[in-house]
Amino acid sequence: MSFYSDANVSTKYIDPSIYTQNARTTFQLDAMEAAYLPNLRLLFMGVTAGSQQDYNRLVGALALIKNIRLLDGKTVLCSMNEAQFYQGFNNVNRSNGANESVHSYQACNGLGFSVLGENNTIARTVQKLDANTTASTTSSATLDLRSILPMLNSVSHLPTAVFRNLNLQIEYDATPDSQILVDTSVLFDTLRPVLCADVIDNPTVVDNLNSKLTNATWTEWEHDLFIIPAAPNDGGPNDQEIVQPVNVQLNGFNNKRLERLLICKEIGDAAKELSGNEVQGVGGKYSSQACFRQKVQFRVNGRNILPRQGIVGDNERLAHVVDTFGECTAFIGSNTYGAGGTITDYLEIGRERLGQLDYIGIYLGEYINNLQIRFERTGLEDGTLKRPTTDLLRAHCYGEVRKALIIGGPTGYRIVYAQ
Repeated sequence: MSFYSDANVSTKYIDPSIYTQNARTTFQLDAMEAAYLPNLRLLFMGVTAGSQQDYNRLVGALALIKNIRLLDGKTVLCSMNEAQFYQGFNNVNRSNGANESVHSYQACNGLGFSVLGENNTIARTVQKLDANTTASTTSSATLDLRSILPMLNSVSHLPTAVFRNLNLQIEYDATPDSQILVDTSVLFDTLRPVLCADVIDNPTVVDNLNSKLTNATWTEWEHDLFIIPAAPNDGGPNDQEIVQPVNVQLNGFNNKRLERLLICKEIGDAAKELSGNEVQGVGGKYSSQACFRQKVQFRVNGRNILPRQGIVGDNERLAHVVDTFGECTAFIGSNTYGAGGTITDYLEIGRERLGQLDYIGIYLGEYINNLQIRFERTGLEDGTLKRPTTDLLRAHCYGEVRKALIIGGPTGYRIVYAQ
């Protein structure tokens, strides 16, 4: 934008109008300003802890955000529910180099790996930003809200003449059991965050932009969920190589145009991601668990989307994710269930990091009247505490639905689902 580098724009740092530590935050944007640019940034997302601790290795300090929404008064403009699991994938959904050098410092996570020359193992070698005991010494994350509130990518500005009561609401998931820190026995308190907003000060510029703002379309992530029940024998001998099919119908995307779909498989019992008080693996409860001999098929409006049995095999599953979402950070065994032998020899932590980044992704591009998913996994006899191929899993489904902003009418604007 030509006006961005001149005196028409200034940066404001906004304190919360409501802040309840470890619970929620609300920012009220000043209606006296002419307009806000959509590049809103959330600063100082983090905690002070009872001792120096790493943040969650996958989600980082952003694991604090459970739900977030941008509103005009009580009208929801854009929102993200169950944001932690999507944020974990969003962190993965970039190159290893970008994570290692840049993004891991913005999110305070532990992604971005190197191969150690002395033993050829894969490990995080560069410094991680961690939580500490005081606000002046603890590290905190920065979040560009356009990454999880995609309406902000589709509008040139947010005029207060149209959106008269803009506010941002954040709900935290901030208990030790939430695995925000890698040691769940350490108590912590959230920092008081700050919203950074660029404001257009020149009314003439705003009037010119307003004349061009007639409508906007974007794709927004909505959340649904289905359960993969535990195998009948809970990993006992009678589960060995027994196929467990799960057929579900998702209703959360009915009567909407669904573009991409992401599935993250959360372990049902988060305590199984702990060794004592220490969170294991890449992301603990926020990891997406691999299962043995997985197969998944999608059925939209009465027809199968994929040929034959659908997506089968670890590499095919990873290929669908990369084809659908783009480059991802991965390592050998990151979406493989229970591999042993030489694979664990190549990982610094070994078996604990296997099968922790096993996402399922597909592009549908359909108007949904009926969406069914057939998921299948094969059981194994397994006496270990955590056994995802027979444990109960929660499958978080994030669907990208098309929405539109239409300016005009008695209320000034409408937010609708676009066809």
